Amino acid sequence: MKRFTFALMLVFTVFAATAFAAANTFAGSFQSQDMRAHTVAAANASGMDTGVALHGHIVKVINNDSVLFSDNTGELLVHIENAETNPAALTHADVDINGKIVGDLMYTEVQADSVTLDK
Repeated sequence: MKRFTFALMLVFTVFAATAFAAANTFAGSFQSQDMRAHTVAAANASGMDTGVALHGHIVKVINNDSVLFSDNTGELLVHIENAETNPAALTHADVDINGKIVGDLMYTEVQADSVTLDK
C-alpha cells in the first residue's frame, strides 16, 4: 500500500510540475505579442472587440462620422464619432487609426478611438 501511495504522489507531482511549467510558458507568450489587427485583412478575420492599429488612407467620407478606410489589403468602414478632426479634411491623407472592431457576422466595422494624420 505504501508503494502505491508513493507512486501516486510521484505521478501527481510530475503532472503538477508539467502543468505549472506549461502555464508559465503560455502566459509569457501572450505578454510579448501585440494582439491587435494591423491590416484590413487581419481586421476582417478577427472577432468582435479586437483592437486595431491601422495605417492607410481615407478613401471616401460616408457621412459626418463614418469614412471608408483603405490599406494595401482592402477597405473597411470606420466610425470616428468622437474624433477631434473633421473627416473631410482627412480624405486621401495617410492616417493612423486606433480602435476596436464592431459589427456582426455580415460585416466588419471599426470604432475609432483616435485618428491621427500621418505626416
